[in-house]
Amino acid sequence: MLVATAGFALADTVSVTLGPKGPQPAVVTVEWGDTLAFVNGDSVTHAVTSAHNDVGPATLAPGATVGGTETAHAGSYQYRQTGGKSFVGTVVVTATGKVTLKASKATVVYGRPVALSGVSSKPDTAVLIEQRPAGDTTWKPLATVTAADDGTFGYAVKPELATKLRASIAGGQIRSDPVAVAVAPALTISSTARATKAGRTIPVSSRLIPPKAATRVTLLACSPYTHGWQTVAARPPGSSGRITFRWTAGYGRTLLRAEVQRKDAAPGYLTAQSTTIAVTATGTPPGGKNRPKQNC
Repeated sequence: MLVATAGFALADTVSVTLGPKGPQPAVVTVEWGDTLAFVNGDSVTHAVTSAHNDVGPATLAPGATVGGTETAHAGSYQYRQTGGKSFVGTVVVTATGKVTLKASKATVVYGRPVALSGVSSKPDTAVLIEQRPAGDTTWKPLATVTAADDGTFGYAVKPELATKLRASIAGGQIRSDPVAVAVAPALTISSTARATKAGRTIPVSSRLIPPKAATRVTLLACSPYTHGWQTVAARPPGSSGRITFRWTAGYGRTLLRAEVQRKDAAPGYLTAQSTTIAVTATGTPPGGKNRPKQNC
């Protein structure tokens, strides 16, 4: 791998000189992302050969220099200097440093983005962002970004269900602590009949996004006569996430809302609650003219 490589502007360079007494120093330590350079300080041509591409091969005329970015996993790699007498040298690759990752939100509504940000101790190098969605046992690549000159990086993601995220550098050898992001489904409610007569059955529509986020959606109502919120219907969402409830209006002003309750939420999703709408029904009040106070 002894070819000049871009993208490691702030990397250090470690040099090995090839000569009649072999490579000097015979054992050299290189940090991942640094440049390893071989310099032919002899009057004859030398070559560097190795079973590992991160160390060789290369042929150097007298006075020539060849180098490349070291991206091998941490470990010890031997090579051989040829051209005249043969000598063995060793390159020790280390991978040290730190990378952090944080999310702008711990909980997000489905379809909305979460901003990820972090800092890498290796500026101008690749940062791999991975995710492990709920129910998965393995980490999956999400994106590769490049850390800026100061080591900072960012990425925006729209998780489809609860997930854990992490960042890694140095070819995956250095990882951040994972961060968790929970996902709540989007849930809406509407009705074209906001004013009606008591006893009349009207349609109340709801939509769950994504439809797979729950096995059913519950409709709740609260009026001066219900003594708080009460469940009035529950239906599974259709393939598009739409649900149509048939609700019989009670006298007066009734508040309606849709919910995904814990027992109905699918794995990887939180509960959800829609906004509240009001339906006013005219007619004869229950129990005469006395109207109790609405307690919802």
